[in-house]
Amino acid sequence: MLKIRKIKSSDKDRVTEITKDIWDGDDYMPLVFDKWVKEKTGEFVGAVDEKGKLIGFEKLTMVTEKDAWIEGLRKDMNSEIKGVGIFLSNYLIKLAKAKKVNTIRFTTYFQNVESISLFSKIGFEIIERRNNKFKEIPKIKFIPEYKGNRSEIIKDEKLALDYFHRSKSAKLLNNGINISWVLHPITDKLITDKFVKTDQCLGIIENGEIKALSFFMIREKDELFISYFFADNDKYAKELFQKLKQITYKNKQKYMNIIIHLKDKECNQWFKQFGFTSWEEENDFMLFDLPIKQKGNK
Repeated sequence: MLKIRKIKSSDKDRVTEITKDIWDGDDYMPLVFDKWVKEKTGEFVGAVDEKGKLIGFEKLTMVTEKDAWIEGLRKDMNSEIKGVGIFLSNYLIKLAKAKKVNTIRFTTYFQNVESISLFSKIGFEIIERRNNKFKEIPKIKFIPEYKGNRSEIIKDEKLALDYFHRSKSAKLLNNGINISWVLHPITDKLITDKFVKTDQCLGIIENGEIKALSFFMIREKDELFISYFFADNDKYAKELFQKLKQITYKNKQKYMNIIIHLKDKECNQWFKQFGFTSWEEENDFMLFDLPIKQKGNK
């Protein structure tokens, strides 16, 4: 008989043991564990067996008061107990519905067959694909200066928001902006708090107007993640990317990563020119949604 309980700080060693072979030993879970345990919104829960042994876990994150996100489903592959994923997911979905949310969503990599099958059985439907692109950054002794590069941290909220909302890329993000693999509904407050006020908004200003803009973040996994990128033309795009690359070097990150909407022709072309590639193939990022109303939750 499986039981649900909250994940505690004392579970870290067990969580690390469960995830040590996932993604060839490069699972992000141990890196976010402490943060997830401390978070007060949502629920980070585990499934324990009759002896109280933790055999699986998953997290419900409230990206807004009305938008729920399911992530981090993991199971001890040495356990013979079946149905752990369904058990955890149904519990979290019930919690989310009790909050009268508008959306319950998750994303996964196209090769994650187990998760896709599990969530499809529950009733989730794929509503969008994007391109997950990355670039490995080699170690160098000297950080390039890129003389004449005009890119700077943008602190003017109005200027940044005006350019963002006018850009072609932003108009494609109806299902949200990527903050890593979690899609957040776009609001001015999110953009301001997450990027502008944290000095993670980079742009090029010419004659008082922004000509290129990017939102980025330094992730736990030796990675600079680009949440948004757009420029008025190829020249500005190249100049802006040079500065992002320099920031990556300065922070001693190993990779640069961006997830691009399939219809964003400019961005897909720019990052191809910048040397970004897919892990295995295009259209590898999958967004799933649970149609709540059809399930009777009105």
